[in-house]
Amino acid sequence: MEGTLHAAIDALDAERLRGRRTMKWSRYPADVLPAWVAEMDYPLAPAVHRAVRDALQRDDLGYPEPDGLAEAFAGWAQRAQGWTPDPALAVPVADVMAGLEAALRVLTAPGDGVVIATPAYPPFFALLDDLGRRAVPWPLRDADSGWQLDLDGLNAGLVAGARAVLLCSPHNPVGRVWSADELRAVARIAERHGVPVVSDEVHAPLLATGARFTPFATVSDNSVTVTSISKGWNVPGLKCALLVAQPATAHVAAAVPERERLRPSVPGVEASIAVWTDDGGWLDAVRSYLDRTRAELAAWAREHPRVRTHPGQAGYLAWLDLRATGLGDDPAAVLLDRARVALNPGHTFTRRAADGHGCVRLNHGTSLPLLREVFARIDGVLE
Repeated sequence: MEGTLHAAIDALDAERLRGRRTMKWSRYPADVLPAWVAEMDYPLAPAVHRAVRDALQRDDLGYPEPDGLAEAFAGWAQRAQGWTPDPALAVPVADVMAGLEAALRVLTAPGDGVVIATPAYPPFFALLDDLGRRAVPWPLRDADSGWQLDLDGLNAGLVAGARAVLLCSPHNPVGRVWSADELRAVARIAERHGVPVVSDEVHAPLLATGARFTPFATVSDNSVTVTSISKGWNVPGLKCALLVAQPATAHVAAAVPERERLRPSVPGVEASIAVWTDDGGWLDAVRSYLDRTRAELAAWAREHPRVRTHPGQAGYLAWLDLRATGLGDDPAAVLLDRARVALNPGHTFTRRAADGHGCVRLNHGTSLPLLREVFARIDGVLE
């Protein structure tokens, strides 16, 4: 699988990719190389193709009956993460954001503060605004050794009255995999203040070689996990996720209304069961390719001392600090205009726009030839 898939990825053609109807390749003009929204360019897993094709051949696109979905995830989580969640405490939802919304509606009240490690996935802020909750920024520490959690900052946010922690693990956009010790420290602080942790773990399947992932549920019972195959197997359009509660948060799962449980798609349910059961080695092959794109990014960054970044430990997203390059507060706009490369602007990942000025998020989940073209275009502006 690895050799075949890597060869197919290397052969990806930008002109053909522009024929896709997904957001990444259709949002910008044809002369722009997209390295922004979080979707990969890679061919789908054969197991996904089979599951979706089988559903279509059965004319099976009615309301979902997700029998076996939670059990399939529990089996995968035990094999891949050493965690055995209780399928009875897992409920289907349309996507990760729907699961986070369902959990926060139960665990917090309008006006409550929710602590979020920043820079953060921009829809987190929009979700809290829509729910009438307050985002309490918890800035990560940019140390020479890499991104770190500021535990004193977390404690300060909870002392000030925040009523929940929304954790992104592994973290989007910086790509950190939080260690078991870091997560235990977060759990101790949260438990001291009697607040739950809602953990978005959708990027966890895409670990870099040598990285070790710890599910938050294994360090704290007062938590809810939301996950999906959407990032790991690159199928956000199939719409299927799981909200997984713990015994202490079983009321959260029970409160998810029937209308929310009916929103996953039948192909999404079938594809999830298929890859969580056996994806034929596709995920391992993608992970090894992403090792190569991370290495390419690291090599490029070493040649540009004015670009500050840290090696990612999971996923295909990277946070680039370009403040020393002279590209101004919004380098994404400059690079779109002058390099014809689309990146995510850093100011959208913070509650205060100024905190993200001079930064961008880059998606390296593409082929090495296309990634090198992205870097070559950026070089033309930096030079």
